[in-house]
Amino acid sequence: MTILTAQVCARLSSWLPARVVCCSEANRSIHIAFGYAARNMVVIPNAIDLDIFRPNPSARASVRDEIGLPVDTLLIGLIARFDPQKDHATFVRAAGLFHILLPDIHFLLCGEGVTWENQELADWIDAAGVRSHAHLLGRRDDIPRLTATLDIATLCSSSEAFGIVVCEAMACIVPCTVTNIGVLADIVGDTGRVVPPGDPQALAAAWQELIEMGAEKRAELGTRARQRVEERFSITAAAAQYEALYRELAHAGRNHRS
Repeated sequence: MTILTAQVCARLSSWLPARVVCCSEANRSIHIAFGYAARNMVVIPNAIDLDIFRPNPSARASVRDEIGLPVDTLLIGLIARFDPQKDHATFVRAAGLFHILLPDIHFLLCGEGVTWENQELADWIDAAGVRSHAHLLGRRDDIPRLTATLDIATLCSSSEAFGIVVCEAMACIVPCTVTNIGVLADIVGDTGRVVPPGDPQALAAAWQELIEMGAEKRAELGTRARQRVEERFSITAAAAQYEALYRELAHAGRNHRS
């Protein structure tokens, strides 16, 4: 039914909508390939509320206390539902490799299905040898707090239309490691690290580079990351683009009627 609906919308896209808004160039390309009219499609990136996703110094201690860790413990996180697209398997394999190099690092994972009751995920973690260093929090309603507690945020997806959690982490001044999928590399820019998808060795190496640069340089990356989000992915920026689009369409409508 989803495919049928998309096919019908593709056929209608050349004459019914004035514009079709996509959240990224990658998303636009996918829809054009599916048959959507390219001339009607525009890109306005997804946006986040910078008042909700922001630096939160108190989160570091409170989250670590919640999961039973000292306040100085370094945390690498993956905030994503359990889904093949999010590729938790690569994250866990990278965690196993990284644990051999730096055994004091811990890993925080949360999202729908990310619990110890998920036997598939638990088996991966046991095979990687990181059960004692992995913290599975499941579905949570305090994502801004959890995001702000991380030292490194990761999204190692094999497919993504956008990757809003990356923007959220950047807004919390957390440097990110992402896979070179869709627009993830463009979102991060020079404020994090980009690795090939499905490559745990490359992901572990990127983590190592960020950890070994030290807290001060990671903080500099995080500050630049928030500035990048403020400029490109804030609600204010998105609202300005929608306003410009609506003005363009209103102007075109007046000209058409006259």
